[in-house]
Amino acid sequence: MKVKTISISALFLCMPMSLLLAQNTQDTLKGEKKIDEVKIIGNTKKSSESNIIQAQKKSVEVIERVGAAQLSKQGVGDVATAVTKATGTLKQEGSGQIFVRGLGDRYNGTTLNSMEIPSENPEFKNMDLEIFKTSMIEYVSLDKVYNPRFSGDFGGANIDIVSKTHVGKPYFNVGIGSSINLQTFDKGNFKLQDGGPGFFGFKETTYRKGNPNVQYPFSTKWNFKNAQNPFDSNMNFEGGVTLGKLAFFGYVGFDNSYEYSDGKEGFYFADGTPNKKFDNVQRSDYKTNTTALLNVDYKLNSNNKLKFTTNYIHSSQQEAKIYQGYSYDVDKNVIINRGDNKLTDTWVNQLFGNHKIGETWVADWGLGFNILNSKRPDRLQNTINGETNELLASSAISNHRYFDELKDKTALAHIYITKSFGDRYKLIFGYDGSYKDRQFEQTTLGMNFNLSIPVDPQDIDAYINSYNNGLFVYNVQKSGYSIKRNIQSGFANLDIRFSDKFVLQAGARFDYINFDNAWNDILDTNKKTKQYNKFLPAINAKYSINDRQNLRFAASKTYTLPQPKELIPIAYYDVTTNIYGNPYLYPSDNYNADLKWELFPKAGEIISVTAFGKYIQNPIARSTYASAAPSDMTYFNIANWGYIFGAEAEIRKDIYKWNNSKIYAFLNGTYMHSQQQLKTPDEIAAENNGKTLEYSGQTKDDVQGVADFLANANIGYNYKWNGNNTLDLVVSYSRVGKNLYAIGTNNGGNFYELPKDILDINLNLTLKQINVGITAKNLLNPHAKIEQTNNAGTFTHKDYTNGRQIGVSLTYKL
Repeated sequence: MKVKTISISALFLCMPMSLLLAQNTQDTLKGEKKIDEVKIIGNTKKSSESNIIQAQKKSVEVIERVGAAQLSKQGVGDVATAVTKATGTLKQEGSGQIFVRGLGDRYNGTTLNSMEIPSENPEFKNMDLEIFKTSMIEYVSLDKVYNPRFSGDFGGANIDIVSKTHVGKPYFNVGIGSSINLQTFDKGNFKLQDGGPGFFGFKETTYRKGNPNVQYPFSTKWNFKNAQNPFDSNMNFEGGVTLGKLAFFGYVGFDNSYEYSDGKEGFYFADGTPNKKFDNVQRSDYKTNTTALLNVDYKLNSNNKLKFTTNYIHSSQQEAKIYQGYSYDVDKNVIINRGDNKLTDTWVNQLFGNHKIGETWVADWGLGFNILNSKRPDRLQNTINGETNELLASSAISNHRYFDELKDKTALAHIYITKSFGDRYKLIFGYDGSYKDRQFEQTTLGMNFNLSIPVDPQDIDAYINSYNNGLFVYNVQKSGYSIKRNIQSGFANLDIRFSDKFVLQAGARFDYINFDNAWNDILDTNKKTKQYNKFLPAINAKYSINDRQNLRFAASKTYTLPQPKELIPIAYYDVTTNIYGNPYLYPSDNYNADLKWELFPKAGEIISVTAFGKYIQNPIARSTYASAAPSDMTYFNIANWGYIFGAEAEIRKDIYKWNNSKIYAFLNGTYMHSQQQLKTPDEIAAENNGKTLEYSGQTKDDVQGVADFLANANIGYNYKWNGNNTLDLVVSYSRVGKNLYAIGTNNGGNFYELPKDILDINLNLTLKQINVGITAKNLLNPHAKIEQTNNAGTFTHKDYTNGRQIGVSLTYKL
């Protein structure tokens, strides 16, 4: 048998072979077959552990990925939890913010298929990653080392969600599941706001606009109602098919969750006396998520490919909180009922092209258009004298309804050109453009009461309704802002292969940034234009010690922009804290360095150790400041400089194998240390038009969000039999160390998020077409606790538990 040619179009480690084609000719003289050509066409499972580690090994840049296959074994259902499984990351309690190497929301970026996606919350830069479900992704790429292809607004990491693409045979999955929260399901007092988004999260309440003192403006009640059967549930449909040159992948899913907790919240003066002290806070939280994603891949030929992605996400949240305790504002014990609900629609659209031109040129381009609409259609609050049960008339904000709406449209475009010069040089250069138009409006209808009449805290509607509005006068406050952000960028990267072992990548990016900000508020109406030019050099070097070991070094300069909400001087009112923006903020400059050693013992395994450091000029941080209300917070370029350094270690390895079984582990840990040189009150006042603060005597302090220690330990057991039947049992443990939540002022002391330990167990059983999953999450049920510490002692700022959760899921593959 003579083999003339063997063409391998795709062959990767642990890759399933889907098709074997052989063209045969008959040799009539000898009666034997000769194979002229063999083509092996394989389907790469990008989400598999082996392929993810193989990509990590070959990459010139330092990359870290968490694949869908690994996440499935751990029972991880959303991208936010997925990211926390990577080295050096944590999710800050109560905010949804992801911290990477101690750097929070404003320092990180979130992209879908390498394109920016908007935040659904006006307070944050990044979208809540809990919205994205792991069933619709291939992997999450966590790039903690800067590359000029990324946005220059980079400090901690860029989190890229890579959506799933169909390869192989057609399939269709149907999945259902349910779970219970053990501190929620049997609570007869789980509360929901009347007129909220409903079970599926799509219902929207409206109020009657016009003069509220002439016509009663509300169609919903002030009273909370009890939820029926607070059990979590989910359902999803997933499928893929290839039709000629077109490959389709689709996902549609719905899930909801109920969470109840009894907790505490407070805020204290420097002498230890309380400003707010609520020792009994009942919190009910109901969330829904509906997601639909479609990926269409079109392969014109081997040199030209197109890809279209559209992703619609609808999420809702309903929260009812009942506070009981002391309020310094009125010097009384009070009962505060606060109901809030939020609806968010996000529509992400992307079109990509990849074109090979000749043997040495490649062009990649992308167009994107994102639309986001997020609104709070009806937030309410009542404040009741705890001794007399009278509605307080101290200020209009004590008893109010609130409505807001955020609209965000973002247009994106890029084109990248790659030119190879033999095996030694590769040049990548390109353009990125981004234009964002964000509009925000909010309305508060506060109540000033003419009479103080006792009310039933459980039946506010008996007092406030359409028949007796002569007892109070509405105080209407409206405010809003618009931000138009324009970023135009060019970059270039040159890869130089000095030898088979040593590759150096040197590059730079130039960003032109323009902000046009305008706001309208009862206290201030103004506009401000800000322009910046940033030149950002970067190098990445990789030295292959041998076939199994790499040594890497990276250094770069980046920046961090203030976020829209941080720039606008409009108040966001909460029960224990009010937060204002600051139009005098300006970007921080970041200097980054990494040194990493990698060992790949065998396929699918990695051992790595990394040392890293960051130096930040003029870092931005949240802080209280000198104002009439000691619990008011804002943002400052709070320090002249700050630094973070640390070390990371990661192990993904099979521990022991026998017959069809194996025990494996993936472990990681991070140690960090930080410090910043705080600016003096005079320096703060000079930069912020007189607004100033006074610390608690310190001139240096930690950097906000930097935990001293983070760790993930996962031990798994895998058993395979009769071909496709598998059993996976994974025990996951996470440790999040103590970290600075906010810097306190006026000797009030700092706020620290305390350490917590998280333990999950997940069992997956696959029998041909059926998959059964059993999960037990948050088994230790740690207190999510934030403490305020000053010279008078240590006090509780927030303290809740999230509850243990047990669930089961069933997936059937047609």
